[in-house]
Amino acid sequence: THPAAAPLLAGLRHEYHRDYGREVAAELDLYSPIEFLPPGGAFLIAEEAGMTVAGGALRRLGDGVGEIKRMWTSPAHLGRGHARRVLVALEQAAVRRGYHTLRLETGNLQLAAIALYTSAGYTEVQPYGRYFSEHPRCVCYEKRLDARNDLAPDTLDGRQVRVRQMLQHHPLNAGLGKGAPLGTGRYDA
Repeated sequence: THPAAAPLLAGLRHEYHRDYGREVAAELDLYSPIEFLPPGGAFLIAEEAGMTVAGGALRRLGDGVGEIKRMWTSPAHLGRGHARRVLVALEQAAVRRGYHTLRLETGNLQLAAIALYTSAGYTEVQPYGRYFSEHPRCVCYEKRLDARNDLAPDTLDGRQVRVRQMLQHHPLNAGLGKGAPLGTGRYDA
């Protein structure tokens, strides 16, 4: 519901509709924003010069299992490492929330996303939940987060891209600090 999330959600809706049709684009409406709030969730955006350039979300899927959702990078900012930074921040948020496993789904046409996830240690798994046989173009991945070494490497430079948690006004988020530059090891997730 935060204005900085609007470009991310609009971009996702456009890409889903273009690549997979209206039914898949409607997936964005299946989840309440509450699912992405602490203590079990997070919604992050990356901003550059005050513009939303990338983002992603985390929600609770089950005991000890989180799900990565809403990963997106602005077409004008592809290839700059923003998606990897968001993924690293979401993985760190998942560890802080006690998740030992992360799952995600993407479309088979999202080749850059598939390359990102596999390079970050995600392995393909059978479709899960509502995706099982419902969407034949769906590809699902999973990653264990049992050790700090299992987190995606953030070897990219620490340019002043900021990660902010969405819905900071929510009482469940009281007391969390303000955003920190990426690459510093501190994130608001």
